[in-house]
Amino acid sequence: MPLKIDLHVHTCYSGDSNITLKSLLAEVKRKHLDGVAITDHDTIEGALEACKVVSDAGLERPPIIIPGIEVSTKRGHIIGLNVTESIPMGLSMEETIEGIHEAGGIAVAAHPQSLFKGGIDLSPKILSLGFDAIEVINSSLFPFKLSVQACKKFAEDYNLPQTAGSDSHIVEAIGLAYTLINTEERSVDSIVGSIKRGLTTPIGAGMPFALRIKSIFRRKGRMLAFEDRNPL
Repeated sequence: MPLKIDLHVHTCYSGDSNITLKSLLAEVKRKHLDGVAITDHDTIEGALEACKVVSDAGLERPPIIIPGIEVSTKRGHIIGLNVTESIPMGLSMEETIEGIHEAGGIAVAAHPQSLFKGGIDLSPKILSLGFDAIEVINSSLFPFKLSVQACKKFAEDYNLPQTAGSDSHIVEAIGLAYTLINTEERSVDSIVGSIKRGLTTPIGAGMPFALRIKSIFRRKGRMLAFEDRNPL
C-alpha cells in the first residue's frame, strides 16, 4: 500500500520550531497525510511524546508517527529514522551513522548541499559511510530546483534510496514535501524497511516566498524565547 509521509518535521521540542503536537496532528489530518517523521534537532523528546499522545488517543486509524532525530555532526546534519534513544551531537558522520544503526534506525543525509542548513556535501567519499538514503527534496532549500536536481542526480547515479520532507518549523509548511512509500503494512518497521529498499517516490515543492519569510521570523522569535528559558 502506498503511504504519504512527511519524513522531516520539527516540533516545539526543537529550539527553533513553534509547532505543538496538537497543531501537528491536526495539520497531518488536514493535509491528508498518512503520517510524519518527527526529527527534532538533537532530541527525541518530541518524537516520543507524540507517539505516546497518539497511542493514548485510541484512534481507530491513527496517524503514523515515525520517531526520529536530526543529529548535528561535525560535518553536517543526519536524520535518524525509527530511533527511540538519544544520539549524541558533535560526533563524526561515521560515529553518528553507527549510533543510528545501533539504535535500530536508518540514516538519511539531510538537505545535502544546502547553503546555510548544515548539509552534507554530496561526494562519492560519503558512499562508504553507510547512509541508507538521501533526502532529495526538502521544501526549505534555496535555490530549490537546483538543489533537488543535484540531489536526485547523485542518488540516481549511485542507486541510493530517495526521501522527501518539508523540514517544517511552522505548521503551515507540514506536507509541502512528502515521501510516497510502498509498504505492506502501516507499521514503522515495515515503512523503514521499504525506505531502505528504495520503495519510495519523493514528491514536493519549495516553500513559497511569503511562507519562507513567515518561517524565518517565527523561528527567530522561537529561538529567542528558547534562549531566555535556557540561559547559559
